[in-house]
Amino acid sequence: MVTTSATRCFRNAICDPDPRRAVRSILDGVDTDAPALTLLFVDAKYDLDGLAAQLHRQVHGPVLACTTAGHQIAERGLVDQGMVAAAIATDQLTAEIEALHDISQFGVARAEAVAAGLGLDAPGPGTGARFGVILVDGMSFAEERVMALLFGASNGLPMVGGSAGDGERFEKTYVFDGERFVSNAAVLARIDTTIPCRTFGFQNFTPLEGRLVVTRAVTEKRQILELNGRPALRAYCEAIGRQELDSQVVSHHPLLLRWDNRFYARAIRAWDDGRLDLFCAIEEGMVVRVGEATDLVGTIERQYGDLQTELGELLIIVAFHCYQRRLEIERTKQNERYHRALANLPLIGFCTYGEQYNGLHMNQTTTGFALGK
Repeated sequence: MVTTSATRCFRNAICDPDPRRAVRSILDGVDTDAPALTLLFVDAKYDLDGLAAQLHRQVHGPVLACTTAGHQIAERGLVDQGMVAAAIATDQLTAEIEALHDISQFGVARAEAVAAGLGLDAPGPGTGARFGVILVDGMSFAEERVMALLFGASNGLPMVGGSAGDGERFEKTYVFDGERFVSNAAVLARIDTTIPCRTFGFQNFTPLEGRLVVTRAVTEKRQILELNGRPALRAYCEAIGRQELDSQVVSHHPLLLRWDNRFYARAIRAWDDGRLDLFCAIEEGMVVRVGEATDLVGTIERQYGDLQTELGELLIIVAFHCYQRRLEIERTKQNERYHRALANLPLIGFCTYGEQYNGLHMNQTTTGFALGK
């Protein structure tokens, strides 16, 4: 537990299989049943019905919770069972949460209603900051539309978040709507705080020379059929100078989309029959570059170091970390180095099926927010 004169913050990994005891331990850590904000990221194999009942029964403040892509993140590194949780008790932060159901049908009118209801389109607190945090069903295939519409309806309010997972099964993922863990849904929090804070989006890729235009695609399936008028798989292999692909190669070379003078990764999920299947939406006419990975753990160390330089002593970092970044760390046998990089950070988070940053959904990225003391 971390304590300041005005703020109490519990954060820990919890492996207790009993939901009642697990939730009780979170609240005992801050000595209140109504924290300003509680965050909980849980293994999809956990007793979700029991956990939902205990969260609804015991926690009387706003809760953001979802299932993960097989690993949760804590100070000691990656945790592959149970949950990680944080509860912040303070009068310097408030959170308002709305559950968004049936996001497969999410449209402009709903986005505008949500933005108005949460005050996302209004000025933030005069002496503090306002930002949004969103958790989305990672198998909804709706993240791009939800983020673009919400960001547009919110006058550019900073937003970060992650897509829920279910290990590496890619079957059904869940977010907590205040009463139950549900699919085809998202939960959005508007956070106002006078605590020093920053939202962030970190990646470790540089663009290679040459541009590729998506000339034929199946948008609803996130499939690229042609790049520059040629079979997508062949064009991609030529761009990276390889004839054979494996998961390590495509992880090292995602496609990059340039937006707002920054590059964002569009990860390749599979390749077959001349096409590329992506984890993010793709549209005909989109211009992309092929990326090349730089030292992942080294960039993580530098980027978290920048947060400490900017905010001073940190109260908490909440990180939404692409599960493919975790695979890259394992493939390159950098687990111990990664754990050392996290060892002194007040960190919780989870491995995601995708990350949200402002109006975009992306992959192979870490997004999140940090609070100083």
